[in-house]
Amino acid sequence: MVINTVLSVMAYEYPSEKLSVHPSDDGCSDLTFYALLEVASFSRIWLLFCRKLKVEPRLPEAYFRKTVKHADDSAMAK
Repeated sequence: MVINTVLSVMAYEYPSEKLSVHPSDDGCSDLTFYALLEVASFSRIWLLFCRKLKVEPRLPEAYFRKTVKHADDSAMAK
């Protein structure tokens, strides 16, 4: 959940100088810290991809959850 929130904030089309993020240590595990490092690296690629190809929604979880309608197999056989 933390990672999705971070990606959502990073995807805002908002001037970075007007946006502040204040992380707080609420006793989370070390895994959360390393996950944040990974999402920072991933977001550089993902957000560039989304902006270039106008991908919506920009949250990977929501984007990959979308259902894709495939052509009917019987129509493909004709």
